[in-house]
Amino acid sequence: MSRATPSPHHPWIKVCGVRTAADVEACAESGATHVGINTWPGSVRCVSPAAARELAACARRHGLSPVLLHVEGSALSMRDALCLRPDYLQTRRRPHGDLASELDAAGVSLLESRPASDPELLAPTWGQVLLLDTPSPGSEGGSGRTFDWSLAASAPRPFVLAGGLEPGNVSEAIAATRASGVDAASGLESSPGVKDPARIRAFCEAARTAFEEIRHAP
Repeated sequence: MSRATPSPHHPWIKVCGVRTAADVEACAESGATHVGINTWPGSVRCVSPAAARELAACARRHGLSPVLLHVEGSALSMRDALCLRPDYLQTRRRPHGDLASELDAAGVSLLESRPASDPELLAPTWGQVLLLDTPSPGSEGGSGRTFDWSLAASAPRPFVLAGGLEPGNVSEAIAATRASGVDAASGLESSPGVKDPARIRAFCEAARTAFEEIRHAP
């Protein structure tokens, strides 16, 4: 499992919204490093708390780092992450006080999700890893749309890039932003919520190639 901070030598390839063991297996076979697990009822990628625990265990068995997504209204609270023990808790809300200490003691790192349009984009990060995304109006989740990648030039580094990524644009996105990781959900599906192994494979392959080109660039 990859708990290392994303970097040119350890880039992240995260597939978000896995719902089945077959999804996890496809990610592992394709060379992904992280999988995102969603328990927000408003998402087509939502799974039950019991399924989330099974998926996290399945991810670990396949050498992948499980990431628990948390937004307001999720079936699993931030504190529930202490039981699920993901490698990362992905959230836009900074845990404070005892909860922050408990998460840290349990070995749960924070993946800080920040909208690329945030006027505080230049602010120092509070999470161990920063993720830039395109917000969905009316919720804390991603929209599945790309944003103006030039905005990423001012972001703290390293960061993971999300927002409308898919096999056809991930290489361009990595080259344009010099991100140290990428994250995709809807762009890897045959229909909403249904992961497509072929698209996962193509996405991971394109991302790996792009990261290699940047790493070896003069």
